[in-house]
Amino acid sequence: MRVSQPIPLFQALSLILLVQLFCAGPAHAIQSHGPPEGIYVHLIGHVLYGLAMLGFAIRIRLSHLAARKSWQLMALGALILTFWNGWAFIAHVLATHIPATDFITNKQGVRMWVALHTPVDWLYYIFKMDHLICVPAILCIYLALRRMNGTPLISLKRQ
Repeated sequence: MRVSQPIPLFQALSLILLVQLFCAGPAHAIQSHGPPEGIYVHLIGHVLYGLAMLGFAIRIRLSHLAARKSWQLMALGALILTFWNGWAFIAHVLATHIPATDFITNKQGVRMWVALHTPVDWLYYIFKMDHLICVPAILCIYLALRRMNGTPLISLKRQ
């Protein structure tokens, strides 16, 4: 007759976590605020984040770290994020100038599309493509961290 061994701690914790994930209830993590304080707080967040990234990039450029390629990439990513924050700020301001009737919603009432009737609608559409700025910034930061870690981009060695 074989005696069963106790379950290792890692496996037990993994099982508990998995059970909790399937039994999860609403987190209520998002607190939406109605106008006007919600958009004001969000815009202040963009200003502060943009200033933080600008300060970070300037400190890198003025320090001895600017000689390293990894920190140059980090500073570039921070500068691009500064630009992204300004871009997103403008997009949020433009959204407040578009009538609700120009937004096309789905069955749940979520804004899915904007009808392009006016120049403001077109500007909003262009400025909502902020991911075209944000993704390269995150890529620069990722490449900087890879370089700092010493991990090659592509490993040519067979495992």
